[in-house]
Amino acid sequence: MNTYISTNSEQYFAFNIWDIESAKAVMDAAAQWKKNLILQTSTKAFQQMDKEEMRFFVANYSGNTGIRAYLHLDHCKKMNLIQEAARCKWDSVMIDASELPLEENIRLTNEVCDAMKEYEIPVEAEIGQISGAEEDVCVKEAGVARFEDVCTFVKRTNADMLAVAVGTAHGIYQGAPKLHYDLLERIMRFTHIPLVIHGGTGLNDETFRKLLSYKNVKKINISTDVKLAYRSGIYESIRKGELEETRFDPLKVTGEIHDSICKMAKEKLALLCGNKNSGEKVEK
Repeated sequence: MNTYISTNSEQYFAFNIWDIESAKAVMDAAAQWKKNLILQTSTKAFQQMDKEEMRFFVANYSGNTGIRAYLHLDHCKKMNLIQEAARCKWDSVMIDASELPLEENIRLTNEVCDAMKEYEIPVEAEIGQISGAEEDVCVKEAGVARFEDVCTFVKRTNADMLAVAVGTAHGIYQGAPKLHYDLLERIMRFTHIPLVIHGGTGLNDETFRKLLSYKNVKKINISTDVKLAYRSGIYESIRKGELEETRFDPLKVTGEIHDSICKMAKEKLALLCGNKNSGEKVEK
């Protein structure tokens, strides 16, 4: 399988986007650091967007900026949408059957993996329950993954990536999360399968660096921060009076939104460069 993520691949931040403008802002940040990245679409965003236009734009624009940007379908529970993403040339998909009993999760994951072989598309699966609310994801009772279940899941599925519940949460944290690094340690000793960390919004730089120190951790998801940056761009436009009737200029407003998302993404991507001055632009 020709997969962008493997045991020997680089580590990625994966940013949830919903349209061409949000994708462009994140890719502009990646271009400044010369880092590849993953653009994620929730099932809700995927269903609403013009998929051909998005696929064309991401391939074209990332190529022009000298980076690789991959499209990923996040937290999907429906086979028909997963198959549609494959036909639309998304680069990877996630089957989220984590709320089901382990045996059913294994069965559905293998069903998706078998279906994706034709397209040579890597499949992400989830074990444990990652708490919080994030678009199509709503988990009231979280459950940190059991090591024994992880071992069983890895042995009995053909998943290419595994999202493991280690104490992170979707959405905005209420207090500092307690992450189970001991679970990551045990998994790393047991298997080399690429691991995915969901719930990256709200984690501090020290936590990100510690997570990235585990070589199995190949993908860290950022969703709420993208939306909050969009919101900050709007508020900055209001502060500057750019939404007043006599001064309203859509280009200025969209520019503020772009710059806000771009700044946030640059700060995250800087962690992959080992650079503490994350707000500074890389010399081209």
